[in-house]
Amino acid sequence: MPLTKPPPPPPKPTFDEFSTPDDFNAQFKKKETTKYMSPCAVEEKQSMKCLDVNNYDKSKCEYFFLQYRECKKNWQQKRRQLRREGQL
Repeated sequence: MPLTKPPPPPPKPTFDEFSTPDDFNAQFKKKETTKYMSPCAVEEKQSMKCLDVNNYDKSKCEYFFLQYRECKKNWQQKRRQLRREGQL
């Protein structure tokens, strides 16, 4: 039985601009200490809606999960950069 290589993974999708508003930093600084604010609220709602529509079958919502993860990753990188620069 010859060994064969597994097929390559599918290419990572590219996403359009994320939904983080431009003035999110100003809104974040004004918020109450206990209030939770998410810059990726739209992506979060889309992924949860997809789960609801598809009877919680995660395999059908992978695109929305990837988009949400990318948004959160980009937002955290931006926050780290702003903290280093002393703007946040």
